[in-house]
Amino acid sequence: MEGTDARTWETRFDWTLTALMFGAFGLAIFLSGLGARDRSNGLWAAMIAGSYVVFLQATPRSIRERRLVGEALATVGVIATLTAVALTAADNGGYVLMVAVPIFFASAFMGFRVGMETALLATAGLVAILIVLEEPVLERATTVVLYLLIGFTFSQARRLLVIERERSAALREAGAVDAARIERLEAAHQLLVSLTDVAGTSELSTTSVGESTLLDLAAAIPMVRGTVSIGTGEDDVAAEWGTPVDAPPTSEVPIVASGRTLGVLRIWLPPDENPEDYARTIAASTAGAALAFDNIRLLRTVARRSIQDERSRVARELHDDIGPALASLGLNMDILLTMENTSSTERQLTRLRAMVTELVERVRSSVAMLRRADTTTVVEHIHRIAAELGGGPPAIVVAIDERAQADGAVAAEVGAILIEAVRNAAKHADAQKIRIDGYVATEHGRISVEDDGRGFDASADYPGHFGLVGMRERAAAIGGSVDISSVVGRGTTLTVVWGDQSPAAP
Repeated sequence: MEGTDARTWETRFDWTLTALMFGAFGLAIFLSGLGARDRSNGLWAAMIAGSYVVFLQATPRSIRERRLVGEALATVGVIATLTAVALTAADNGGYVLMVAVPIFFASAFMGFRVGMETALLATAGLVAILIVLEEPVLERATTVVLYLLIGFTFSQARRLLVIERERSAALREAGAVDAARIERLEAAHQLLVSLTDVAGTSELSTTSVGESTLLDLAAAIPMVRGTVSIGTGEDDVAAEWGTPVDAPPTSEVPIVASGRTLGVLRIWLPPDENPEDYARTIAASTAGAALAFDNIRLLRTVARRSIQDERSRVARELHDDIGPALASLGLNMDILLTMENTSSTERQLTRLRAMVTELVERVRSSVAMLRRADTTTVVEHIHRIAAELGGGPPAIVVAIDERAQADGAVAAEVGAILIEAVRNAAKHADAQKIRIDGYVATEHGRISVEDDGRGFDASADYPGHFGLVGMRERAAAIGGSVDISSVVGRGTTLTVVWGDQSPAAP
């Protein structure tokens, strides 16, 4: 439905072309019957012009709108209609009007360049025919201007309509991205609600999970002792069952989830028992423990982010409220020190001033410590440059899947690369649309910036311009790379990748 709406103006142009074509041809036939000088020439003119009308009308629009086919049809149309004008000695107004048909076609469907070239070709041809026929050229100046005006007017109309169609498509695409983002936010909200419900349950306690796993195993296998450790160390025991044994464990089974080793299950069996006999039972127990430990890890990740938000809030308060208050207090003490005071009062104020100075430095140090892990995400960097450019053009479509927040240094370097790429597309490439898509994970990612601008030769050297060099240096600093693909007149695509890009990575 959207594609049909977007091409409504092309359909109307097609109807206008058809009406102009048959109207002019019908007028030509009518005038030929009234008073043509040479009946045979009039017949030839009708056959040539009519053949062009039939051929153009019979050619499907999807074919005639192709660049080479369209240019050929416009050129053949000018030649055919001018031939009809010459055969009728430029006396038949219908054929003179028919010359406007290929001009309208080229302008409305091929663009400004082809439209104006066709108009100039038709104008030059008509002038040449008038000179050969020894007809006064100035008397036909109105017709010449009409040809040029048709070419300019409808080519500009087409350009504006194409721009509006692309803008509408970009808005629809941006709306779809926003809708998908809202769906993700709603899904995240439901997950957080569920997380709130289960946050206090025993399934999110490492000790409870470990004890439950060991009790289940003790009921299923002849186990003498068992421990569950967080991590791979023997000292990080989260739960244990049985009495200590002065012997190495009979079996050590890693607790693995999402490709990570989260803990180790160690089991001591009686000397006459073979651990291979209970491998399936042990594996089933570790699978449940692995899922529970992974849930605990995810919960702690969420908690760390919440803590970081609170630290940022405290840092803002220290920086905006307490810090300035202490600085103001110190300034007032400096003023008092310049006034006449007793020696004891001056010494006391001097000590107080030193204490205030120390407090100010401590507040600044606390703010720096609290801000240390506070980073701007990659998507926030992109939204910042989008806000800087305003409503466009260019229209910016952001479709990034930020599955996890990247490291602060990585986010800063990737954000700087993307900001430079978007600015180049907007200010130097005259892009009308910029699309930014890709994904961001904790330790890796891939993002592309694609524009429809003028493009450039990416293999050439540009002395005095260091933007591309700077982007590649930033990517190298985080162990990544920047790839640029560009064709003059067809836009540019910049891709930045970092981290593990193996098939196992998303």
